[in-house]
Amino acid sequence: MDNIALFFNNIYIYWHGIFMAAAILLAILTAYFFSTVVQNHRTRYLLDTLLLALPFGLLLSRILYCVNNFGEEYFTLGSMLHLSEGGYVLYGGIFGALLAAWILQKFRKPGYDMWIACDSMAIGGSLGIVLGKMSSYFSCDNIGIEITNSKFQFFPICVYNEADGEWVLAVFTLEAIFEFIIFLTLCVMFFRNSNEKTGMRGRHSDIALLFLLLHGAAQGVFDSMHMDALKLPGNGFIRIQQILGAICLAVTMGIFIYRSIKKNGCKPYHILCAATTLGMIGLAAYMALDRISNTNWFHHHIIMFFAMLVAAVVGVVMYTTTLDAEQDW
Repeated sequence: MDNIALFFNNIYIYWHGIFMAAAILLAILTAYFFSTVVQNHRTRYLLDTLLLALPFGLLLSRILYCVNNFGEEYFTLGSMLHLSEGGYVLYGGIFGALLAAWILQKFRKPGYDMWIACDSMAIGGSLGIVLGKMSSYFSCDNIGIEITNSKFQFFPICVYNEADGEWVLAVFTLEAIFEFIIFLTLCVMFFRNSNEKTGMRGRHSDIALLFLLLHGAAQGVFDSMHMDALKLPGNGFIRIQQILGAICLAVTMGIFIYRSIKKNGCKPYHILCAATTLGMIGLAAYMALDRISNTNWFHHHIIMFFAMLVAAVVGVVMYTTTLDAEQDW
């Protein structure tokens, strides 16, 4: 697939860039709907957040990528600032949005609630990621192992990698599907917990934390499938986004357990849920390391998928124990 959509003289516009721009616009419009229309948060508060979140997210995602390639692909600060060359880490954008919201919360006049903005950006961001992942069809990144069986050599299962002349697994398609499931889950939880008829109420920040938990679980599996994944410098097998995903999963699970204990008292199921989550993260990590010396790719990733799915389900269940009809949304 030709990645060039339009060109004029020496100016080229790529399909990958068009999809990414559309993904950002979709994320902004969705966040606006949930923040301003649904929650009646003042429009300028979300706009202020986005005006900071976009440059912060771009900068942090670029820094995370370049730092891990410094000395190999990037040798100077100037080369790191060549943004058109590509190379970004998604978690940098997520952390940039959180940083922007925190700064506005810290220095903005009363009335701004950073967690309303974060919840809205989490829902919008999850939908934007769906479209953004599909841009990999044109740039042929976020791809997996070679698929030699001709029965599966078609999109959306595979994509043809012209650089190597082979059909490879379209991991980005799987990521887009699961990210859309995350988006639907966040929407269901949002409307369910803000509806007085359900008798269950949540906190501002719940949706943002659920996004970090579910996205972290997904990254734990899919980043291991990438043949072009970003790895720790000088290491060669520990993948950056897997580590960040596991940290987000563990931290958000810890927050939900703390909130549940504070509301219900310490119960045996809290210990069970904590042990299960850590055990599933450990199992996924073991499978990721064992995969290096073992050629059974499918077997390892099925176990990793099961482990992260269990951790995600346990996290959502633990979240539901924190809900209370008397809390203010």
